[in-house]
Amino acid sequence: MRIMTLALIILCLTALPVQSCRSSTQAEDFRLKDIYGREFGLTDFRGKVVLLEFFATWCSPCKPQMAELKEIRSRYSQEQLVIVSVSFDPSMDTDDVLRSLASNFSAEWTIARDTVGISNKYGVNIGPTIFLIDRSGAIRYTHPGLTSSERLTPEIDQLLYEAAQPSVPKPSGHSDLTPLFLFFGSAILVMGTAVLVRRRRSSRKRYRSQR
Repeated sequence: MRIMTLALIILCLTALPVQSCRSSTQAEDFRLKDIYGREFGLTDFRGKVVLLEFFATWCSPCKPQMAELKEIRSRYSQEQLVIVSVSFDPSMDTDDVLRSLASNFSAEWTIARDTVGISNKYGVNIGPTIFLIDRSGAIRYTHPGLTSSERLTPEIDQLLYEAAQPSVPKPSGHSDLTPLFLFFGSAILVMGTAVLVRRRRSSRKRYRSQR
């Protein structure tokens, strides 16, 4: 009886649905105003690949990084890739300072000041730091320090390739066969256990009758 009870418990537990896990870290959402006063949020770009950079104008590797981002901008359209540069020193980098920087580099992407402390939530401790975010809003690549366009391009291409692949819908009623297999496997275990218990009982009865 104990064996049968244990088998039934296993059967009930294995019939529960199996949950899948995501390994990517979801990017922290935020809302800021760019250097021209236009409000935007990270979720506004959901469905697109995003290059998010944290920098400061006084950071020596950050200006060469701007040149690398300009090269990246020339390779991809606005529809393919969204670039957002956020200064993590809003007290030093005023809108006027950042507008001058954007003009000097002919930066054709979003530039803003971190007025809400988002760089702390992203754990930024070096400038520049770049995060590549896929179309679902997950951080896929992180690059602290000056990063060349040649290094970023293959990763961006990979995210764009993933975004271009059509999602194949799973057949209705067969989205996850794992619980079904576990259910039938456990059912077989229960029946096998029951048969074994009956055989043992009948063997004991025959043994007692022979005595």
